[in-house]
Amino acid sequence: MHFTQILSTLLLACSVFAAPAADSKSKNEDGSADGIDIPLPTIVPANPRSGDMSLINALELAPTQRDRVNLLNQPGDFIFDFNNPPNASIVMGRGGRTVAATSDTFPALIGNGVSMTLGFISPCGLNSPHVHNRATEINVIVQGRLVTNFLVENGVSARESLLSRFQMTIFPQGAMHTEFNPDCEDAVFVAGFNNVDPGVQQTAQTFFNLRPDIVSATLGGLTHINGEDIETFRDMLPPNVVLGIESCLKKCGMSKKEKRDITEFL
Repeated sequence: MHFTQILSTLLLACSVFAAPAADSKSKNEDGSADGIDIPLPTIVPANPRSGDMSLINALELAPTQRDRVNLLNQPGDFIFDFNNPPNASIVMGRGGRTVAATSDTFPALIGNGVSMTLGFISPCGLNSPHVHNRATEINVIVQGRLVTNFLVENGVSARESLLSRFQMTIFPQGAMHTEFNPDCEDAVFVAGFNNVDPGVQQTAQTFFNLRPDIVSATLGGLTHINGEDIETFRDMLPPNVVLGIESCLKKCGMSKKEKRDITEFL
């Protein structure tokens, strides 16, 4: 008898939990939905204090997370809009652009140990070899495909991957790496970092900066290369990258531009 009572109680409980939830949408007379009943937050301008050095300094000096959150008391302080980012967060190149949410462009990150970059790589575009000095990167492809390469250190061979949509790779901290779009449509990636200030250092440009006369005659300050300019950069790129860009241009019906003086890019 006791067992029967327990079983009946359990069945009753199951029927309660299994009952469908009430429809949160209000209905018109014709039965169509007319929105939701719960109030939504007010839409506010995103990230209104990007680059505010007084706020950034205060956040850096704040002793606790509570103090930092209390400093971020303006509407939109915790929102970063990649659709309409601060100008300081955008790096434009001839083969694409990146938009970075870091400690200076999105102060709310300070004290939280993370940052993020969106990359938009044009057809046959190359994000030239670079390192992130202070962070490991996880890179997720959200549109198109990318050929990625990274090299950790001496004595270790390079690792190459072809990534499609929603596939991810990792670039260890300090590893030289690159991304190349082998297709005729834009590729987009999302990169996460375990540092609010991951840093970025373009490998070729940094190396040749040891001799100003050399850097001015080679890559200058470029971070992205348009595949159509392959002739200008042929002697500065590894053979496999040159071949990849040339085959991509042919596949996409894009013609190479005539070789130009590097100073035209500076």
